[in-house]
Amino acid sequence: MEHYEEIKDLVENTKLSYRKIAEQYGTNHTQIGKIVKKDKWDTEHRISKNSNQMTPYKRILGPTAIRKMDEIIKELGEHYSPTDEPLIVMCAKSYEEYLDLGEQVSLEGYTCMSPKTGATYLNPTFNAYQAVQKNLMTVSDRLGLSISARKKLGLKFKRPGQKQASIFDIFGELSKEDHDLDGI
Repeated sequence: MEHYEEIKDLVENTKLSYRKIAEQYGTNHTQIGKIVKKDKWDTEHRISKNSNQMTPYKRILGPTAIRKMDEIIKELGEHYSPTDEPLIVMCAKSYEEYLDLGEQVSLEGYTCMSPKTGATYLNPTFNAYQAVQKNLMTVSDRLGLSISARKKLGLKFKRPGQKQASIFDIFGELSKEDHDLDGI
């Protein structure tokens, strides 16, 4: 490349787009991108500090799953590897679906009645809920998030001096709120 040093200086020291730099020096922006990768130029300043590393997943995950992903990565700590990311996404998505289906089952009930025969059968939502629950347990186990997996791996998530909230604490608070609303 004819203007290698000038282009390198602009890429490493400005936030000008590769397209604008390419126009200025009569080259192609994809060629600049290839050279940046090949020669490992410093482009750290071009990455927004506010960007979430899990941004591509925001299209398929809701806020609960994204929060769960952050929690899992934080919990795994030094045991986290980017190669675990697909498992973490599956676990977070399963967790989100588990909560959503659980809420739906609590509203609809565990059984349904056939309008034609009057027979009672299991609610299809409940079947889906159980399938997601099984998947969540399998993926969590593979990530080392089950009690037995943590024991095998020697992971200890307990933090001294810090009380960890559990789903049972949340359930207790919700039950208390429901009980308080009943008196109204």
